[in-house]
Amino acid sequence: MRPSSTKAEDLFQKTLREARIDANIIGFWLDGSRGKGIISEHSDYDCTMLVTDAVFDQYKERYREFRTQDVELRVMTLAEFKSYAAWGSETAWDRYNFAHLEPLVDRTGVLQELFQEKSRVPDNVRKAFVAGQWDYYVNQVYRSLKCFRDGQSAGGRLEAAESVTPLLKAIFGLHGRVRPFFKYLAWELKAYPLENLAMPGEGFLETILKILETGSVPAQQGLLTHMEVIARADEYGDVFDAWGQKLGWMKDFVLVSPQV
Repeated sequence: MRPSSTKAEDLFQKTLREARIDANIIGFWLDGSRGKGIISEHSDYDCTMLVTDAVFDQYKERYREFRTQDVELRVMTLAEFKSYAAWGSETAWDRYNFAHLEPLVDRTGVLQELFQEKSRVPDNVRKAFVAGQWDYYVNQVYRSLKCFRDGQSAGGRLEAAESVTPLLKAIFGLHGRVRPFFKYLAWELKAYPLENLAMPGEGFLETILKILETGSVPAQQGLLTHMEVIARADEYGDVFDAWGQKLGWMKDFVLVSPQV
């Protein structure tokens, strides 16, 4: 272990001990890779500490120094954390951060429930959200194939690349889960397989990477067909039906000069 890692570990353990005995600290956990149990020699310590309202300013100042070291600690109140990463908020992008976490200190009794809620697509918006992402995905495939048809290979590849994010949001959303940060996608597919995917996670990822690398028309068409079956099984067929004859064109389109 490099010296900086040893220093970071010591500082983290010191902070954890403080959190376990200080009644003003009502919650403490590891975020990031370490919080999910994915640890490498490059992993730092991203932590969150919840404190009582009465000591918030004091403790925020006390732990401010950690932002310049290998242990980065944010201090929040419970009320602040409850609203953080709320669906539709400016910090909603961070919802996946709370997937597969466990609190190290929890005097609130609600942290595990909050982690679970923040890492999922809310039930009351799931249907509309997933439908919107399916439509966005199909639209990007359509735009990509039109570019290839017109000899605009750069545009075709870029439009294909843009199709990946809504595709992932849709397929994870079907399971009520938010899209993983890309750093964790391969790990997520292996550790927590998507039941409705109906194909190995490795093969799914390989197809996505092929599309990202070349914009492969056959790969896009094969994935589109597979995703349509999945979507229809979950009663999203109307999204695909709305594309009418364009959907058939996307499936049947053949490049005059096949891609390598």
